[in-house]
Amino acid sequence: MTVQPVADEGSWITESTDPRLRVLWPGAEDYGDGLEWPLQVAITQCATFAPALADDAPVPTNWVAAQVLQTRALVRAGVVGDGDRAGIDGGETVALFPMDWTVKNLLRPRNGRPYFGGRRKEQP
Repeated sequence: MTVQPVADEGSWITESTDPRLRVLWPGAEDYGDGLEWPLQVAITQCATFAPALADDAPVPTNWVAAQVLQTRALVRAGVVGDGDRAGIDGGETVALFPMDWTVKNLLRPRNGRPYFGGRRKEQP
């Protein structure tokens, strides 16, 4: 698969025409232009959960991947049930569900060794 260069690499995906969206989520093309709102909601959720970045720092690629996964989850959640929703009065709404652990790990990767319980040895 050939990926077209993106002029704004290092930024969030804000439009459904961004070629990175099709690479990360091939099924996105089925939704056409209807992804702008879920993309914006996912940006807000991911930026809130992720560690702070300097104002001029580029958005890491794993954060963009997390945004696309969260967008996909929001779109799929909107098809099911009628729980808590975000949207404009009288307009389209998106059901809000907790972030998946995969999205969280892309935004805040775990560091260190696994810990399986018991007492930790004190360092001298």
